[in-house]
Amino acid sequence: MTTAASASARPSGSSAENASREAASGVANSKWGERGLRFGIGARGFVFLVIAYLVARIATGALGGGSTKDSASGPGAAQAIQHQTGGNVALLLLGVGMLLFALFCLVDAVRNNDLDDSDAERWAKRGLSVWQAGLYAAFGIYCFVKVISGTSSGSSGNSSRRQSQWSAEILRWPAGWLWLGALGVALFVVAGVQVYRAAKRSFREDLEQARMRERTRTTATALGVVGYLGRAGAYALVGWFVLHAAIENDPDKGKGVDGSARMLANSSGGPVLLWALAAGLFAFGLYLFVEARYRKV
Repeated sequence: MTTAASASARPSGSSAENASREAASGVANSKWGERGLRFGIGARGFVFLVIAYLVARIATGALGGGSTKDSASGPGAAQAIQHQTGGNVALLLLGVGMLLFALFCLVDAVRNNDLDDSDAERWAKRGLSVWQAGLYAAFGIYCFVKVISGTSSGSSGNSSRRQSQWSAEILRWPAGWLWLGALGVALFVVAGVQVYRAAKRSFREDLEQARMRERTRTTATALGVVGYLGRAGAYALVGWFVLHAAIENDPDKGKGVDGSARMLANSSGGPVLLWALAAGLFAFGLYLFVEARYRKV
């Protein structure tokens, strides 16, 4: 009886999965659905360009130039956009783009048909896509809320305080230093994955290379390699300071990209490293524009 029940459950589960795939394919294969998904990828690229600009401003401030009060993060990028002429309109478009990218992540999770991967690898990729969908959907809603409320929160000071607060909260847990240290190690692992993707050029598997000219493929590869190394640098930077916070039991050292960048700016050689990080993140933003045109959807 148990065997019969499980046998009858399998087809229904398979039908549900097939229905989800058909719905996702319907979105991706429709003219406006595909355009919307590609717009979402491009909007993500724009966010990375703004964050790269903010990191560069932090590096410039460390060298005696004009710095920025905006946080080098997603919310900080939203605030920097809102400050510009027509910023609310741009922020609304960015919010739409973030929601569309979240939809792309869900479509990608459902349509994950890479037969070369094991079941565990496919489910890991699906889990990552769902996580990204939630993250970017929340960011899209945040953009709408900022426009509606007209608030201008997100300065580097507020950002640093929030980051220190979550570090302090983790350190108050039983064996909190261990959990915070594990987070730091995890960030280094993620950085290693980005380096691996850059070294293997595996990101090219996501592109419709047959539609690309040789020069476009070469440019996309160069931007992708530099961009993924830039992302690796960002993860490693945050991971380094999080590990220091865990080892020294000091929550003020456990910060996100913005807080870590500002701490690095005050160290010897820090501004140069920040300029390299900004260049890498800028390259990744440009690479995402290439993805917006040639990504398999």
